[in-house]
Amino acid sequence: MRILHLFSNHKWTGPAEPALNLCVALQELGLNITFACSRGAGASDHKVARVARERGLPPRLEMHLDKHRHPWCNWQDRRTLRGMLGQRPYDAIHCHLDNDHEIALGPARAAGLPLIRTSYEGLGLAPGRRHEKLLRDTTWLIEPSERAAAHDAQAFPFPHARMTVVPGAVDTERYRPDLNVADMRAAWGMPAEALVFGIVARMQPHRRYEDLFAGFRQVVEAHPSARLVVIGRGTRQEQVGFTPVRELGLEGNVVFSGYLEGDDYRAALAALDAGVYLVPGSDGTCRAARELLAMGKPVLAADRGMLAEIVTDGQSGAVCDGSAEALASVMKAWASEPERLSALSHGAREEAERRFSLRGQAEAVVKVYERVLAEQG
Repeated sequence: MRILHLFSNHKWTGPAEPALNLCVALQELGLNITFACSRGAGASDHKVARVARERGLPPRLEMHLDKHRHPWCNWQDRRTLRGMLGQRPYDAIHCHLDNDHEIALGPARAAGLPLIRTSYEGLGLAPGRRHEKLLRDTTWLIEPSERAAAHDAQAFPFPHARMTVVPGAVDTERYRPDLNVADMRAAWGMPAEALVFGIVARMQPHRRYEDLFAGFRQVVEAHPSARLVVIGRGTRQEQVGFTPVRELGLEGNVVFSGYLEGDDYRAALAALDAGVYLVPGSDGTCRAARELLAMGKPVLAADRGMLAEIVTDGQSGAVCDGSAEALASVMKAWASEPERLSALSHGAREEAERRFSLRGQAEAVVKVYERVLAEQG
């Protein structure tokens, strides 16, 4: 199968890595994958293109493929895309974001090619005329969660029978419990007996850090050696993080690592005993939650977005209402019952391998392609 993937962005944010990982996994299964993304912006680092090359998937950069709709650039991209389709035959076009979806509609229709869209919105696409128009000529919709599929089937005139739920994936080889990485606990000056929780999230008001800090203060009162690591940064970090921690007297128990990537990021996850995830961010599929599970870290999740479909309560972590009291209750229980936490750690890794592997995701997408192409005749 020859599949053209379009990704209208050059920034390494939100769905960028999940889309690229899927393309690489499909290529490893033997599919002929072309990955086209934005040209980039000036001299800034074009990380999407760079990582694509590093992972053996040289990107096509002929099109603007801007994140946001631009009439002139989109018109040029449609013309370029028609030329690409004429020069090299494809079996289908697979879109990942709204603008590449919009650009592909006309050329796909003219070429008689099926158009497949992956959504990264954990609760479904935003209602409105734009998505209604995009879905009108879409052949198949790949959804990240059952909640998203149910929402979109109700919000748009798009049949549920032409949707497939394929959970987001994580590279379970890059994220695994036995990684040989730097000792971040020593770097952070943590005592050996500390129970370490961690959260991966931008420091913005809507991420509900106030509930986490209030709940964690209750944990520290019962277990003074407990620690919390905040992995992330944000323009509101003073207001959202630094000031509340000082006011709650938690300076010695909370570590702000800032933004981390690569080996430093994986080392930080390895240093944790458990993760916390409160609110989905720009990636509605909550990739960091799956990365934590793959590292064998139980996740304490608030029942928001699609988190309850990622974390299995009592097996790979816990799901609660996200209030300070509920968070404190679970964290104190885990601090008091190390055997229970150990069992959840094993369950987290097992669930990641069973449900969220890249190969499993790619195999599910191949089944979509096979069905779509069989219907095309």
